[in-house]
Amino acid sequence: MAQIPHKISWEVYCVYTDYESDWKGSYTCFLGCKVSSISEIPNGFVHKTIPSTKYMRFESKGKLPDAVLETWERIWKTDLNRAYLADFDLYGKNAQDPSDALVETFVSIK
Repeated sequence: MAQIPHKISWEVYCVYTDYESDWKGSYTCFLGCKVSSISEIPNGFVHKTIPSTKYMRFESKGKLPDAVLETWERIWKTDLNRAYLADFDLYGKNAQDPSDALVETFVSIK
């Protein structure tokens, strides 16, 4: 994180994108943070843009990583009309205590 130039905050995004088909197929997962500029991208790093689209918001509360996994298991069992453009978990200031965290999950929908 310290090597990422132009960080807006220390919030961590775990982004799922480049879906082959649906959640059962292959996809790309990466960790990063929001930046104000992509004018400098260090070697070994990539830039990804989270699409501007409709998202359904979910909350995970409790111990990490268990709470987030439980949320994803609930999502996989729903009949949401998912877009599979990009989904992401946002680890903000309320996710700093891994024994009692609050993580937001955003799922792209049609």
